[in-house]
Amino acid sequence: MTFYGAYEPAGLIYIARGIARGDLKWSKDLARVLYACTLCGYCEDLCQRNIRYTPAVTIIEELRRIVPDTLKPKPLKKLSDTATVPANHKLALLQQFSIHDVSKGSNAHALFFPDHSLLSNSVKLKELGHLLQESNRKIGCFLSTPLPAVSAALINGGCQAELARYVAEIDEKLAAHNVKEVIVYNPESLSVLRRFSQSGAVFISILRLYADMLKKKKAKKLKLPPVTYQDPCHLGRYAQEYAAPREVIGALGLDLKEMWRSRENALCCGAGGGVLINNPALSRTYAEHRWQEATATGAKVMITACPNCYANLQRTKPNGFTVMDINTLVAQAYRYR
Repeated sequence: MTFYGAYEPAGLIYIARGIARGDLKWSKDLARVLYACTLCGYCEDLCQRNIRYTPAVTIIEELRRIVPDTLKPKPLKKLSDTATVPANHKLALLQQFSIHDVSKGSNAHALFFPDHSLLSNSVKLKELGHLLQESNRKIGCFLSTPLPAVSAALINGGCQAELARYVAEIDEKLAAHNVKEVIVYNPESLSVLRRFSQSGAVFISILRLYADMLKKKKAKKLKLPPVTYQDPCHLGRYAQEYAAPREVIGALGLDLKEMWRSRENALCCGAGGGVLINNPALSRTYAEHRWQEATATGAKVMITACPNCYANLQRTKPNGFTVMDINTLVAQAYRYR
């Protein structure tokens, strides 16, 4: 164990064991350690590659569920609200891009699942609507009565009971409308739906849709300096989707410079686990480690596919770097604006 051993995966597991056996009592110090974890999944993924396996993520998620309410950080207590759809949401904008409203009774073989960050974001909804239309697929969405906007935020806040209730509601509606495939924008929504849904539907990243689309439908090549790519933890380690973003980057004609830790070994950007909203200073420190690797590649553009990665990398970027959302790049390639 190092000086910071309590913050390491083994330290967190020792804390869990101490709590379970009654040898440790909850305190502010233990809670501080628990909420410094980004739940990136690296420790569990690495452990699975060897003989011994400890379900570290599941254990840490359970600790967040049972931690006394008085020790839960105030910003994380509000995360249960992220699945609630605001009355003034903007999803109706998608209708102008031929996305039909499944709420009105029609079935949808393919369904688009918007997350909380999209519900009131008119600019992003139009951009994604354009891309969904360009796919030439018949895609639906629950527009007038949206599905709960579940994501890993619920687990970050220890709201597993609420998550189970919301996923059951989602499953019921997917079955009622004969939905076979769900296209998910946010990696944190994708990982949660894949882990907990019992609907039988197939959940895919929207990047897989783009990758397949770019093989069939010609797009404009983009002219950018060398780029590097940040693997979002929930898209990579949780959902095991490493290929699609790289297929997209290649199809756009971009020169990809991989960081020395990439794919299954990629380093977290520091935003996950609620760390970005609960401890921005710590999240910045985590991001700075990633930026050291990015700078070493010689790239000038950081591409990512996660809104949380984008937010943390954008606020911490070094001079001379640009952070870009891969969805926006694909939209530019298909001449959106």
